[in-house]
Amino acid sequence: MAKHWFGASGKSSKGKGHPIMYGKPKPATHFQDFPDGGGYPIGFPEWAFGVMGVTDPEKVLHLCSGSMLTGVRVDIRPEMNPTVCCDVRHTPFPDESFDFIMSDPPYAESYAENLYGTGQHYPKPGEILKEATRILRPGGYFGLLHFIVPMNRKPMKMVQVYGITTGAGYAIRAWSLFTKTHLTKHAPDAGDSAASSGIVHASAESTSQTESAPTQRG
Repeated sequence: MAKHWFGASGKSSKGKGHPIMYGKPKPATHFQDFPDGGGYPIGFPEWAFGVMGVTDPEKVLHLCSGSMLTGVRVDIRPEMNPTVCCDVRHTPFPDESFDFIMSDPPYAESYAENLYGTGQHYPKPGEILKEATRILRPGGYFGLLHFIVPMNRKPMKMVQVYGITTGAGYAIRAWSLFTKTHLTKHAPDAGDSAASSGIVHASAESTSQTESAPTQRG
């Protein structure tokens, strides 16, 4: 596999995260250093919690949790000391068991292999969304940070898509926010996707054709 130019081997990488180019980020309190590369931008979890209406970070489920220190953490790497060590595509949690789910997975199979040695377990965005659909409670929120905005099916509905960048010269990522509209005990039926409905928004101010802003949940 081709070696990525970005990550821990980059000359400017210190393994502590990059500042984010919006708002007024606070010091990181939800994750530790990540010398192997990757990880949320500094201040991102706090901002995302506010958008989702999270009042207790310990109740958030993190799929591909990596260096996260708070919440319920799921990762394939035992050395990261996750709450549950397993493939995020097949978690042991019951259906409809979390109000808030977040995920910042490797963005490509080669990225997963070069940084973490987990290429054979690389979860595609749609596969993560499928598992999140199963374990998210109706009315709950799932946020995915990735280069790809995954196609969603009912009962998941696109709320909004935010463009996230850490500075000039860096690729922009998409934080896709979904909500679950109703209870389901079966695989999601085919339905409207973000692409077919045209719901793609780059800022919190663009609210037309989107779900109402998340209300605070415990």
